[in-house]
Amino acid sequence: MVTVLLLAGGKSQRMGADKAHMRGGIARLRQLAVQCNAKRVITLCGGKEREHMFEGEVWTDPVSCNVLSEVLEWALSSIEGAVQLICCDAFNLEKDGLDLLLASKGCVPVDECGLRQPLLANCPADWSAAENDGSVSSLFAHLPSLDLGPLARQMKNFNSPND
Repeated sequence: MVTVLLLAGGKSQRMGADKAHMRGGIARLRQLAVQCNAKRVITLCGGKEREHMFEGEVWTDPVSCNVLSEVLEWALSSIEGAVQLICCDAFNLEKDGLDLLLASKGCVPVDECGLRQPLLANCPADWSAAENDGSVSSLFAHLPSLDLGPLARQMKNFNSPND
């Protein structure tokens, strides 16, 4: 079984609204994870001031972490077993796409443009993050890319209102 780690700590500055609550937000993604038989669902909420915004198990970022790659490294080292990341702007993610990610046993999916999406990485139980150079992608450098064909559109992330 897998732990799903929902990423909801960003400021969404380019989007103009909190992505964690758009298009069903974290609540929809939590429900999706449960439908896909996640044994545990944890929301990384960012600062303590955001903790009340989410249901279930919610973790705040440690004060020792300054960037997302450090938060992810900390969280992944704090969870036993396989971990599936899901970013809060995975607006297109549906059950069939998440089922394929979970079945992959370790991957970074690519979106419809062929870009790796490390914030949707599937990290198997026996996996360790690569050396952190300060970028999120560096942590997942040793995980293979996964092209989901027609479902690759579900792997898109959204960074501006025009996306």
